[in-house]
Order: sequence, then structure tokens, then C-alpha cells
Amino acid sequence: MKIFLALLIILVLLIAAVAAFVWLGGYNVAASVPHWKITHWLLEKVRERSISAHSKGIIIPHLKGLKLFDIGFKNYHAMCRLCHGAPGYSRTEIAKGLNPNPPDFTSKDIKMRKEPELYWIIKNGIKMTGMPAFGATHSEEELLGMVVFLRRLPDLKPEEYRAMVKAAGLDKEKEDHHHSHKSHS
Repeated sequence: MKIFLALLIILVLLIAAVAAFVWLGGYNVAASVPHWKITHWLLEKVRERSISAHSKGIIIPHLKGLKLFDIGFKNYHAMCRLCHGAPGYSRTEIAKGLNPNPPDFTSKDIKMRKEPELYWIIKNGIKMTGMPAFGATHSEEELLGMVVFLRRLPDLKPEEYRAMVKAAGLDKEKEDHHHSHKSHS
């Protein structure tokens, strides 16, 4: 009985300490301050396990064809390159202020992701990262097109990407807009 009472007291004190920590604003949620290492580790594990578990059972159809690649390219250039970058295009100011930083899809790391995982992330987004869910606003063909494009993105050279932008008539857009008078580095 004494052990049970001691454990109950410890549990109540632990709950009170966590409640006080939260209530007093002990954890800094500013995007300009990195997560604690343990917080980063925990969030990364939760994210990876969630993506893996929720993407199981997703069957990706045969993804060959220029049409899907073109659809994926146009969507990526319009929406994704702003945060994730593209060959010859740096990430925008908004992306540089996000915490956690959006992954750089021009790196070889994207090749480690399975196609069902990419599809699930694009369709459902990831909470509290700035990654929106495109499933509600994009067709199945557009979602699959983005998967096809992401698979080829790390191999594209800046001059190839810029030629694709020009051929699609997307070269008339400004790459980045600055909204303050503060100097940017």
C-alpha cells in the first residue's frame, strides 16, 4: 500500500510540474529558436513512424509517362519550390523562416522515401511543419504527377530545370518577393 501511495504522489507531482511548465510558458515555441534535441528527436520519430504506418497499403499505379511528369513539374514549380527549392532556385524567405526547415528535395535524400510515403505526405501534409495537405485541392493525377516529378528532381541540373520553366511559360514569374526594408542575406 505504501508503494502505491508513493507512486501516486510522484505521479501527481509530475503532472503538476508538467502543468506548471506549460502554464508558465516554459517551452519557447518561437520559430526562430531551435527545438531541444530531445524534442526534435521525438517529433522526428513520431513523424517517420506515422508516415510509414499510414502509407502502408497505398498502391501506386505504374508511374511512367511524360504527361504525369509535366503535371508534377508545373505543380511543384508553382507550390513546392518556394519552400523546398529547385535546381537553380533557392528557397524563399518564408521557407528560410520555417522551423523545422523544409527538406531540400534536390538532394539525394528524397530517393530514400518510398513512393507511397511521398504520395501520403503530398496528399495529407504534415501538422505543424508548414507542409499543407494537397489531397483536398488536387486530383489523383496531380498528386501522382508530383510523386513522379519528385523521383526525377534530384537528377535535374539547373539548366534543365530552367529550360523546363521556360518551355512551360513559367519564366515570367518573379522568383521571390521581399516585403520589408530590412536587408536580406
